[in-house]
Amino acid sequence: MKKKSKQKIKNISLNILQYLARFLEGSFDSFLDQKAAFRKYYTNKFDCDNFFDYLRSIEQNGYIKIDRKNNSIILLNKGKIKLLENNQNNQKDGKWRMLSFDIPEKLRNKRNQFRLSIKRVGFKKVQASLWACPYIKADQIDCIIDELRINKYVAYLIVEKTDIESTLKNIFRKYHIK
Repeated sequence: MKKKSKQKIKNISLNILQYLARFLEGSFDSFLDQKAAFRKYYTNKFDCDNFFDYLRSIEQNGYIKIDRKNNSIILLNKGKIKLLENNQNNQKDGKWRMLSFDIPEKLRNKRNQFRLSIKRVGFKKVQASLWACPYIKADQIDCIIDELRINKYVAYLIVEKTDIESTLKNIFRKYHIK
């Protein structure tokens, strides 16, 4: 598959997840009546012909659960993680979110996956196993920790005052983050 085509599918899947997170975590009555869904949610920018194919795809990939019996869609932890990693809201409240983790070598894949996820959220490395982030969205990091089942190896702190404030600001200034 071509690179542009893969990116388009990724963007469409992400758009659907964002849409579901906002509007559909409860009832999705029109799921069974696809024509009603097309009329209700159609936009020129969205490829409605493939909407339900994408919806089934993100269900198969474990981002959502479709409960056809109750006509509902539930955003699963994996979907919440995808939304968190792609969240562009870099709102700050003056506090630092800090992570320290010591994930054993036998869980190397989970450690690497965790490191990649926290980087996507906006965490930056301060020391060997200390990471920091000034964004409020980082408070949702527990969904990643829970999904990877690494709770006992991770410490998460919200810090209002620290003696390394200037170091943290310098780290984030390097990345043009104000």
